[in-house]
Amino acid sequence: MDLWTFQRFQQPRLSVDTVDHDAGQGVIRLQSGQQTYRLALDDDHAAAQLAEDLRTLADSAAPLWSELRASTPESPWFHLATFLDTHSLVAEGRDGAVDVLATQALRVRQYAERTAQAILEGVSPERRARMAKEASALRGRLDRPTAHRPLFEPDGDPLDADVQPNFFLGLLHVEFEYFRRSSPLTLAAVDLLFAAIADEHDDDASVAVRSPLTEVAGVFDERDLASHLWVVGNALAESTGSDALRYPTAPIPSLPALSGLEFMRQTELVTRDTLMGWGESPFVTAIDLLDGAYAPLVAGPFIEQYHVTYRFVEIIAPLLRMRTSPGLRSQLFQYFSEEYGHEALESTTVEALGVAESTMKKLLPLPLHYAFVDALTLLADLDPISSFASVMVIEGVFGEPPRMSLRLAAAARDNAAFRAIFGDHDQLNESLNHNSLSRDLFAHVAAVSPARIALAIRRILILLELNHRAWRGITDFYGPQSQLQVQGPYGRKIGPKD
Repeated sequence: MDLWTFQRFQQPRLSVDTVDHDAGQGVIRLQSGQQTYRLALDDDHAAAQLAEDLRTLADSAAPLWSELRASTPESPWFHLATFLDTHSLVAEGRDGAVDVLATQALRVRQYAERTAQAILEGVSPERRARMAKEASALRGRLDRPTAHRPLFEPDGDPLDADVQPNFFLGLLHVEFEYFRRSSPLTLAAVDLLFAAIADEHDDDASVAVRSPLTEVAGVFDERDLASHLWVVGNALAESTGSDALRYPTAPIPSLPALSGLEFMRQTELVTRDTLMGWGESPFVTAIDLLDGAYAPLVAGPFIEQYHVTYRFVEIIAPLLRMRTSPGLRSQLFQYFSEEYGHEALESTTVEALGVAESTMKKLLPLPLHYAFVDALTLLADLDPISSFASVMVIEGVFGEPPRMSLRLAAAARDNAAFRAIFGDHDQLNESLNHNSLSRDLFAHVAAVSPARIALAIRRILILLELNHRAWRGITDFYGPQSQLQVQGPYGRKIGPKD
């Protein structure tokens, strides 16, 4: 952390009630509320002059501020200004807080309205009407308190296919709960987005969920907000499509209370059966059709993985504050430390594939990859059992070879820069043994009740589906490309060096 000094104020000004000089005593008194500060000088004439100089500092434009800000740590002026600052007597003169809040509210409204325009572009009137009806209904679910563990909807778990058979509506409720906990400003933006899609016009002051628009500014990341609006808008659109119903899954067995390891083994069995039922991923099929040739489709996973890795430690962080047993706590902190900083490696990989660093700052992740991080982070906050098991969805089923990595490495074998980086990354993942981390964690869990077993397996199944659909999204976006393009604001495609 950088040390704070008065030189970091943009428009510093002295903020005191009075500056008085006690004539003949060489003393200057600074009055600030109930506090009085005295500066004693040997020369009374110099004290009178300094008192006059200090009074000018109430104006940020006073020439003396230039001299103070240019002073060095050895200078008497620097010591004086530091004394004033460390006693909270220097204020920021550039105080446009009211205007900043108003500008933020306007800017967020523009994000929402432009996202609505982009989402509705080319959509048939009949489907627009269905989206408007759904958006209006969903608005009524936004403004409520955060949920209690282990469920997060009053009428049941939206990750349960029996409760919510529409995959995208279930995902939207996951996003809403995530925003309630992690970004209230984004939840306010979602209300604006839905209002635009439903063509409902409300005064901001009359909608409680919008209060974060004018409460604080500079706290929440607006680039994240724009990415999340794109996630929500796409999920709303897809919820009215032909592929919205949950995928069929293997039946969840009726199990008694189990040890953690036996629960994990049973979860692996259900996972394997479910993935077998879904068949080969469209991404794998498309990669195989390349027959080892390089194409934008090969770059797609690494670009999207960058977005996931950039936020990956957020998935683990909620678990670190829980009062878990010593063995679990040790492993969770180790997992955090082993993942922290990996985004630098991912960004180097993306640059090796031809995406400029400046473009990476403009990218919007594909919707389901971003939602994947949200869902995992929320589960870590709500349900440690499901979260421990979800590591398998991230890192791969124990015992399964990294087929996807092998295919991607083969397809990019002619790119020497990429091949070297990818080899380092693959070797790192293998050496850390994250493929078996779920089992390692559950080795510390003595027992899981039947109800929590069923709840966790249901949640793992929707995470598997989210992951499966996210890979299909990569295939749909990057597969048709002959020259690499990435997703920019509002879903627009931009060049890798745009």
